[in-house]
Amino acid sequence: MKDRKIFLYIPLVIVLFIIPFGGEYVTYLTGLALVFGIAALSLNVLLGYTGLLSFGHALFFGCGAYSAGLLIKHFNITSLEILLPVSIAASVGLAVLVGLICVRHTRIYFTMLTIAISQLFYALTHKLRPITGGDDGIRIYSVHIFGHEVASITEFYYYILATFFVSLFCLRIILRSPFGLTLQAIRDSELRARFAGVSIMTYRLAAFTTSGLFAGIAGAMYALFLGQISPDDVLSVMRSGEFVAMTLLGGYTSFIGPIVGSFLFTYLKAIISSAALYWYLVFGILIVSIVIFVPTGLMGEIEKRWRIG
Repeated sequence: MKDRKIFLYIPLVIVLFIIPFGGEYVTYLTGLALVFGIAALSLNVLLGYTGLLSFGHALFFGCGAYSAGLLIKHFNITSLEILLPVSIAASVGLAVLVGLICVRHTRIYFTMLTIAISQLFYALTHKLRPITGGDDGIRIYSVHIFGHEVASITEFYYYILATFFVSLFCLRIILRSPFGLTLQAIRDSELRARFAGVSIMTYRLAAFTTSGLFAGIAGAMYALFLGQISPDDVLSVMRSGEFVAMTLLGGYTSFIGPIVGSFLFTYLKAIISSAALYWYLVFGILIVSIVIFVPTGLMGEIEKRWRIG
């Protein structure tokens, strides 16, 4: 099974490296899919591994994006080696504070709390116009990496690709460690985990913080890649819903599923929106159909059939 997966992944990695040869638009879409893949993977730390559904995950995505944007706007700091660590630190700090409130609850209560707190920050970015730019958001004109100005989408794409692989590697190690296995034990049976001496709140908070950390990375890279951020783009409940849709589409039961979902979502959205007037309706019907008929997602179904075969 592992050998077959390796032979499947190697061509995909090669394709990702040669994507820029397909043109700027394909590079742009793939860069977005990679960024969203990091965000969807971070959400799956909560949904797939801890059993907590967050509909406010854009909060940490937006925190990473605005941390980078505000440093550029107010302090003229354009170095990625400074912007990314600050964005990570801000997202982790926020995740700890929000997590202390949210992880005490489960099911619908947890979900509603994440939505409420996310929308609070969404409203604040609109109101604090002198700081955040309000509806107009923040424009990012240049990014430097070790003193070198990144002048094109294609060039920055490879930095996104490197960040994606590092994030993928780190999350793989985290979720296959005893920590990740404990999260799955809590998801499967909180009562049994509690009887085994596991501190449920501590592990949930750690999962929440880990999830916020990688969402912050995704947000920062998104802001720097697009060069423009606004509350509606990075902090809205629609963005949170998209992350959930990506995770369900690819399969929250599979580690790689959210990445597959992010690519499918990004490319399908681009194709359907260019071909249909009411593309949100068409896209919504498509996603609902997949969730109903393939509840474990595409990768969950493929892995199940692969094991059977």
